[in-house]
Amino acid sequence: MINPDQFWKTLELNTDRSTIMHDWNAALGETLEVLKIFLHPTEEHVQSYPNPIHPKCHPYYVVAHRNGTYQAVSENRDHVIDLEPNDIVKYRWDMLRFRKLLADVLKINPASDTIKKLDCTIRLGNLAVAPGKEYPVYMELVDRRNFFKDDVNQLLLKLKTPFIVVTGTRMFWDDALVEVLRERNIPLLPLSEALEFRDDQFVASDVWHGAVEAFRKTLYPENMVAVPPYEFRRKGQGWMVRFDGEETFLKDGVGPVYLSLLLRKPNIPIFASDLQAIAAGQKPEHTQRVSSGHKSDTLTLEQAHKRYNELVAELEEAKQDHNNLLEKEIRDEIEKLTVYLAEVTGWDGYVKKEIDEAEKIRQAVFRAIQRTVILLEELLPKCGEHLEDAIETGFTINYKPSTPVEWIL
Repeated sequence: MINPDQFWKTLELNTDRSTIMHDWNAALGETLEVLKIFLHPTEEHVQSYPNPIHPKCHPYYVVAHRNGTYQAVSENRDHVIDLEPNDIVKYRWDMLRFRKLLADVLKINPASDTIKKLDCTIRLGNLAVAPGKEYPVYMELVDRRNFFKDDVNQLLLKLKTPFIVVTGTRMFWDDALVEVLRERNIPLLPLSEALEFRDDQFVASDVWHGAVEAFRKTLYPENMVAVPPYEFRRKGQGWMVRFDGEETFLKDGVGPVYLSLLLRKPNIPIFASDLQAIAAGQKPEHTQRVSSGHKSDTLTLEQAHKRYNELVAELEEAKQDHNNLLEKEIRDEIEKLTVYLAEVTGWDGYVKKEIDEAEKIRQAVFRAIQRTVILLEELLPKCGEHLEDAIETGFTINYKPSTPVEWIL
């Protein structure tokens, strides 16, 4: 009889899905004859052989003799096993053929993309949970816990729709990542439990059917509550982002934190240094704020000089037009700009040191926000484009959407 845990561990621990017939026999048992159709000999030969007396101890060395015979020799050379040439040949499991079988058993529309020799993330296909509604199913076969975390996190970043993850066993599951998947209602289950082998064939178990039904009810509950179309809030070790009905998941970082703070107070400019302080849980240093009626990125020195020259020209035009009201407004703005330039530059015209520090902070905050917006442009194009248009940056930063958006934060 097949040993489910042993079989799936064999596939997980051998990254190229190949090993000697001794290992396949231990995993498949009496079902070896039935499942041999999935095994193909390779041109690779092993240099060691499992220890027959103490399986967990040091393996035997494979010795090739000139007469074409092979032997497995213990580390202390006190025990020898005669081997057949086929005993040291590696046999590879046919993953393409096996994927078709799994798709058929699990009632999945099979994927048609190729499977490379060392692929750890294998797309099985799409599962239909409702008429016209299909969701991808991925199989993770890895031999390291950190590989499992990295691969699943990549799926979380790449996919915009819910999906299902299956593994061979629970051996390399990560508790924190399991919790993230649970919070996002993404099923994770081992095939050693989702499948059974009865009457010389694989069949889906009650574990699989139960997980699929729970997944369906999560997506399409009988008393469905409307999902908020715009959401940007922390969930687990990252951020759930939903925009206009589409969603994605971002890893935690300062960029999403800055965006969350900006979305909470639209049309209210905030200094980059204050945004950085609040994100770090500190008290902001600035008490002065730029009026919401002014564009937030006029405080860079180059722009200030440019604006000063424009105002001088506009003042002359106002005088010629005898527009006293406009002339007064322009003079007030020139006065404010003159005060600003006096504050940020020294007597020699160079930027003061503290302004240099502020510029460094501004650039750091801007880069963090920009990286996150660019990532969202890839994952949620509509959301990324909206934020790109709505966020004004400079020494102050302002989320100023042309049309108000009601975010769930």
